Amino acid sequence: MPADTTVGHPQSSEGPWRVAAIAAGGALGTLARYGVERTLAVSGHSFPWPTFVVNVAGSFLLGVIITLVVERWPPTRFVRPFAAIGFCGGFTTFSTMVVEAALRGQHGQIPLAGGYLAASLVAGVAAAILGMATARGRFVRRGEPIPDPDDVDMFQSPGAPDAGGPRR
Repeated sequence: MPADTTVGHPQSSEGPWRVAAIAAGGALGTLARYGVERTLAVSGHSFPWPTFVVNVAGSFLLGVIITLVVERWPPTRFVRPFAAIGFCGGFTTFSTMVVEAALRGQHGQIPLAGGYLAASLVAGVAAAILGMATARGRFVRRGEPIPDPDDVDMFQSPGAPDAGGPRR
């Protein structure tokens, strides 16, 4: 008998709507990335600005979205799947970044490949932190906990009644 993989993830009729929200967001995100790629097209041997720009912008946007969804807005069912998973997931591209770095390395541009990977990582993390701080309306103070975006329930006030029913 197969293991029950639904433990902690109750099945609901809203599942297809979540998938539709993710798909719609992903479609828009990939179209936005395509637009940036076409606008900032560069040669195969220079710094890959289009992918760098979308990954850093997507990191900032994801920081804003997750912070708003988790800390500022009432719990919703479709904003996070549409905007964070769908749009930002379709807009940003880790795989393209790695392939671009590998290709540059294979063509003897090791410093460019390494610099691209390092710059992408540092700028992406900085952009996500800046996005979170922007959504909070301030910069994050040291030692302040960063919430887990999957643990929305921990932000409800103790004793607050569960809204029940379908959420947005």
